[in-house]
Amino acid sequence: MAASACAVTPGPGEPAPDPVAEYLAETGYEPTVSDISPREHLLCTADGERAPDCDGRGQVRWSLPLEGEYRLIEWLTFYHPDTGAAHYDNASTFQAVEAGDGGVFYAENALLRMVDADTGELRWTTDLRRNPEADFLHSGLRSLHADTDRIVLRFADGLVEVDAAEGAVSGVVALPECAGDLTAVDGSRVVLEHCHDREGSYMALDLATGRTLWEFRQGDEADLSGGRLNTPSRVFTTEVDEGPASAVEVNPGWYGPAGLGTVALTRIGDTPQERGHTTVALACAPDGLGTLEPEPHAPGVRCAEPRLYAVNTG
Repeated sequence: MAASACAVTPGPGEPAPDPVAEYLAETGYEPTVSDISPREHLLCTADGERAPDCDGRGQVRWSLPLEGEYRLIEWLTFYHPDTGAAHYDNASTFQAVEAGDGGVFYAENALLRMVDADTGELRWTTDLRRNPEADFLHSGLRSLHADTDRIVLRFADGLVEVDAAEGAVSGVVALPECAGDLTAVDGSRVVLEHCHDREGSYMALDLATGRTLWEFRQGDEADLSGGRLNTPSRVFTTEVDEGPASAVEVNPGWYGPAGLGTVALTRIGDTPQERGHTTVALACAPDGLGTLEPEPHAPGVRCAEPRLYAVNTG
């Protein structure tokens, strides 16, 4: 007897099928355990149980479970409603950069953490929304810059300076119209590109007061920037096992542990002369999804086991 099937139209009041849930079902998603799956915070302290295994090539150096409602949305990208960013403007709201004394600074739009790059120990957390002067956080994080003493977050409509040692906010500046990419920071002076229709033109602001120091200045970027801060280094991801999981590049052609919605964040110790020795990433543990049933209050499907983790590059 022949049989046929067709899509079921949602009834009145029923949520429509979620594209992510449909994609995971079509690709045969099944929960699987990976090296980032353990629910405990994996540390690499000198006297810890994992110390002998922390330095192996491809080894998960540390893994930090994250709290909150993280979701996988279109194209298996991450969305964290608690960050204050809109899900449709989420491409750059997760970022990390090497900062402070052996630390890695991790930003989820308005939510910030400093993690020890070697051990995975959490040093401090900061929620920028507690600072009433930073009323532009909803505009979305665009770039991240750091040195040993501070981190500067470039939002679409403003800048926030944070002390690297303690996480205290030390400067908030609303940006004028036509402020482009942040070029560098020199003391309390920040230099930004000007409007796209004014190519080769720059402006400078005082990070302490927000005052415009000069604008429409022409010149070579190197002559105008002064000191330059670290920015996230480039990391690649790829699909693994021909399924919905992906992984960060550990070495050319070789990838680390699998995760869902992997976000490649940065390398620690990356220089023009040497490849970074640790790669930092965000992912949902492959056995950590909630129900694939649609939930009308937020897009995507719930990730019950989100992880910030680091992998040795060799």
